[in-house]
Amino acid sequence: MRTSFRASLLACVLSAALITPTFAAELPEACASYTAAVTGGPLPPVDSETVVIRWLGNANYEFAYKGKVYLFDTYFDRTPRSHKIGFTAADVKTATAIFVSHAHFDHISDIGPVSRQTGAPVVGAPLTAEMAKKLGTPEQQIVVAKGGESMKFGDATVEIALAEHATIQPGLTDIYASLYKNDSPPFTDEENKQFAEVRSRGTFDPKVITEGTLAYALTFPSGFKAVLIGSSGPITPGVRALAEKLGPVDVAIVAYQVHAIAETQIDYTWPIIALFKPKLFLPAHHDSAPPAWIDLGLEPLFDKLRAEMPGTAFLAPLYRSPICVAAAGPDKGKVVSFKY
Repeated sequence: MRTSFRASLLACVLSAALITPTFAAELPEACASYTAAVTGGPLPPVDSETVVIRWLGNANYEFAYKGKVYLFDTYFDRTPRSHKIGFTAADVKTATAIFVSHAHFDHISDIGPVSRQTGAPVVGAPLTAEMAKKLGTPEQQIVVAKGGESMKFGDATVEIALAEHATIQPGLTDIYASLYKNDSPPFTDEENKQFAEVRSRGTFDPKVITEGTLAYALTFPSGFKAVLIGSSGPITPGVRALAEKLGPVDVAIVAYQVHAIAETQIDYTWPIIALFKPKLFLPAHHDSAPPAWIDLGLEPLFDKLRAEMPGTAFLAPLYRSPICVAAAGPDKGKVVSFKY
């Protein structure tokens, strides 16, 4: 039974080194469920040392641990023709805390209903706090951070650093729009209306770049450490100090975004991965958002990881797929189950 279980897992992952031997009976129910914890899916019990991580589209991720769930970003009711993630903002009912990378619409647009439905504290930069309030987050739930803070939510200690948002060259979005128009039917009037409405639930204030983007690190009592960075701009002094404080992390989630030329985008994302030296890398923001962005291929980045950081495992998760990672013991940071 053990051999067949391991074989089935190995068939689902990109690297044989990714999986540590574990009996299926030892895994929490959440490791077999496609239902996100924030929408009422099963949570790992308090006696489990398994962290269940799910990608929820774009740069949204959830970490479920010991009966609690930590949510990063709130962009669920997406622009027209975006891939379906399997639930809507109205379905999000529970969270221990919500951490927002920055206040662009594709990170914050659903913070109003999600914060009200969960009652969870919402952590973000001052620009994020302003937008969250405009979108209907109760003021008493808003926690403003500027970088350098250490906070406690549930079982997690959260370290926060001021990051920097990536920038792109003029004309790139026009090129993408032209490509989409050439290869797909044009948006209908209703789709254009929906597109404008979703985009309105965010800010394009240029201060987002240098003042409004935060990096978050979670540390659990077992010593498990994860860092999440929702935009791969230049490494700031705050992010560097965070890496020095944490040392190598168990999981790093870093944005891989925008640039369709792999070598160009790798030059943005790679330095952050190399800085945190994770046991497991998970991508974010590689999702499509017609007509602005296209799906980005992960293979060139993964190939570089395999060649230059052989100690770092990696996965290309699907929406809501449970990635179960050991949070303690000699296998801490290793994937114990991954269900496509």
